[in-house]
Amino acid sequence: MKLLAPLRYLSIRHDEKRRYDLWYPLAGATVLTLIYALLEVPFSLLGKSGLVPQVNGLLQVLIGFYIAALAAISTFSSATIDEKMAGTPPVIKEMYRGNLINVPLARRRFLCFLFGYLALVSFVVFACGVLASLFTKPAVDFITGIPVNYALPTLKVIFLFCYSFVLFNLTTTTLLGLYYLSVRIHQPND
Repeated sequence: MKLLAPLRYLSIRHDEKRRYDLWYPLAGATVLTLIYALLEVPFSLLGKSGLVPQVNGLLQVLIGFYIAALAAISTFSSATIDEKMAGTPPVIKEMYRGNLINVPLARRRFLCFLFGYLALVSFVVFACGVLASLFTKPAVDFITGIPVNYALPTLKVIFLFCYSFVLFNLTTTTLLGLYYLSVRIHQPND
């Protein structure tokens, strides 16, 4: 589906990439969720100064940055940007003449996948934050009607873990993209 094409970034394979996409975000989300669960008075998630509204304020800026970075990378003129990446380049599987093959990525293509992914995910997280803020009161009213008294705190912990996993994924991927834009893109492959 064309609307979800930026998610193809997740299908890129490289030895180091799994750390940025999965392990670092998983560690960050686990630590933050444990801190939240252990606090006597946990921080607000959806209130006026809660985590979600604060993150949505930042995402309003970042979405534009990601789209601008994608546009700049797509049109950037440089001899080295269209070279295959140094060392063991990341690869993506693509159909070629009816066969699925591994295609080594050039810097431009990798960065376009990366910033397209960041733009899409940040837009989705922003939309989820808006929806969570809009439907908090009706959801809480519904949940408090459930006879199990621990349902709301449990749902908050689950929400925080999932939400913070995506946030930490955005953070590590953004830092990876900034490294490539500020340092690695200007270095020769030798």
